Parts: sequence; structure tokens; C-alpha cells
Amino acid sequence: MKIAHFIRRDFLTVNPYSGINAIKNKLLEHLAIVVQDDDGIFHGVLTTNDLAHNPKTLIIDCLTIKELIDGEDCVEETLFKMDTAKTDVLPVGKNGKFVGLVFKNELYKYISDYNLELENTIKERTSALEEAIATKDLMFSIIAHDLKSPFNVILGFTGLLKDKLKSMDFKKSEKLISGMNTQARNTYNLLEDLLTWARDNRNTIAYNPIFCNISTICDAVVSQVKDTAQMKDITINSFHSLEVYSFADKNMVEVILRNLIVNAIKFTENHGKIEIYSMPVGEFIEVTVSDNGIGIEEEVKSKLFNSDYNESKQGTANEKGSGLGLVICKRFVETHQGKIWIENKAEKGTTLKFTLPIYKEELHKQAEIEVVKSIQ
Repeated sequence: MKIAHFIRRDFLTVNPYSGINAIKNKLLEHLAIVVQDDDGIFHGVLTTNDLAHNPKTLIIDCLTIKELIDGEDCVEETLFKMDTAKTDVLPVGKNGKFVGLVFKNELYKYISDYNLELENTIKERTSALEEAIATKDLMFSIIAHDLKSPFNVILGFTGLLKDKLKSMDFKKSEKLISGMNTQARNTYNLLEDLLTWARDNRNTIAYNPIFCNISTICDAVVSQVKDTAQMKDITINSFHSLEVYSFADKNMVEVILRNLIVNAIKFTENHGKIEIYSMPVGEFIEVTVSDNGIGIEEEVKSKLFNSDYNESKQGTANEKGSGLGLVICKRFVETHQGKIWIENKAEKGTTLKFTLPIYKEELHKQAEIEVVKSIQ
């Protein structure tokens, strides 16, 4: 930056013939004084440093200091000249005519503030970059986690056909191929949905709540994972209050339910049962995913939602996991200002519950009215 932005035009002026003592007294009260005669001719600048080193020849020295620095000089050049001249103040000129003073401490303050601003900008951009990378990592984790289960089903079907096709009757082969086709189509649709969502949320996972029917979302997710459940002959029952709707982000709710249901399938033994239901509780909808599987040890329950705890227990059919499912669920539930927790069961199995904000038409109408009023 040019020092023209730092020129001080309000300065103390003294006549060179006003006497040494008068000049000394003014110098003791100010950092610097400009020496000009009655005709306005500039003779130089005196500083307290001059007073300390040349008390007897003060005015004579001043009359020999005629050099003016150019207002177009940059801050770095001016500081260098100050260091060379061993002074804290320099006179500034324009077209050879004196126009004001520039002070070293003000230049240093500018550099310090600029460096601080630059440092803060770098921190903000680094933080934004880290957040973008974390978001992309989370997206990849969600996509990988949600696609593992349907691909396991497809691999199971193809493996069975590969090993037993010759000994298998036509009807059974046709049934397996039909199931494979359905699962592949569902997996493709799921991948399309996830990739669309990822494209829409490249830098951050946006929260876009809408009027949601939890029963419809749950039925869609159950349809996606039913073949996985059928491979273990697990029954999934889903029932919801038809009069209750949520104000939630549909994509996030799908991810939450898919993770919880897939986990329930994973840790439920063959011929088991999973129940999913929801009901209004105050200002929220409470959604429950319950199974009669192998359950969760008490000492592990408190760690499952912690991102630092990424150990994943194998399922009843040796299914593997990433340990990220419940961490993702917790993040998305809390985005909705809800809660997620594991309840103890007297009998065998696990019950997971989470809450979502309830949709109340009168509240949202009032919110729309307030938005319109704020715009007007």
C-alpha cells in the first residue's frame, strides 16, 4: 500500500526563528514538529530524537534537512528509509512540495493489523476447506455404508447361482434372478438418490426441512432393504400414526432409518423380527426401531454414538460394518434438534429411538406470516 493513505496533515508548526527554548518545550509535548517560516516555506522536521542528540544545534540541523519522501512510496520502502535515517518520522512531499508527515508506529500498526487480518482470512479459509473435506468424507461414508447391504444381497444371489445353478430347478433359478434384478434396480435408484444428494451438498450438507410423512419414508426404506432381511428370514413390521407428520429433511431421515434398520437386520438372527413405529410425544415425533437380536453390551452403549469409537462388531451372519452408522445418525438427528438413544430391553434385543420435530400447520402458517411481515 502507498503511504499516501497514512499522511498526517494535522501537525504542529513552529517558526525556525522562535528560539531554541520555545522549540524544545514544544518538542517535549509532541513527537515531532514541522519547521516553517512566515512565508510557509518548509525547512524540515524536528523529533524528540533530535532534541536528545543535538540540543545545541537544533535549528541549524533542521535547516539542513530538506529531503521529502514521495507520497507514492509503499509502506515497505518508507520503513526502510526510516531505518536508514534512524528516525520515527519522515516528511512527505508531492511534486517537491511538503504536504504532511508519516509516522513509523502507524505504519507498523497497519502492517500488524494487515498481517492479523491475513492470518484470520487464512484460518477461515483453512477451516472452510477442512469442513468441505470433512463433508466430502462424510458423504463418501454415507454412500459406502448405505450401499454395502444391498450389494451383499446381490453378491449372495449371484454366489448361490454360481455354485448351484446346475442342480437348481428352473423356477428357483428364475426366482433368484428376479430377486437379483429387483435388488439391482433398488440399489441403482438408491445410488442415484445418494449421488444427487451429494451433488446438491458439495461443500456442506444442507438442512432442508419439508412436510414429511414418516410412514411413507419408512416404507420406502424397508422396500430398499427387504431382500437383505429375507436372506435371514427376518420379518419387518412397520406401523405409524397416520395423523402425525414431521417437519424434517427427507434425505437425512432416509439415511437415519436406513442405518438403524440395516443395523437391526445385521444383529438379528435368522427368523427374527424387527418392528418400526412412530408416535407423537409433545413437540416431537418419537420413532422406534426395535429388534429381538443379540443386543448390545451395557459398557458399549455409551460409546456407539462417539466418532472416536469406530469399532464395529460382526453381525449374526458375519456381516462387517464401518462403525460410522450411528455417528451419522446422531449428527443428522441433532441437526433436527432431536435426540437419539438406546433403551434397555428386559428381553433379548435392542431398541433405538430418535425424535424429529412435529409438523404443526398452525405454527408454520404463523411462521410464514412473520416472514412476509419482515419482507414488507
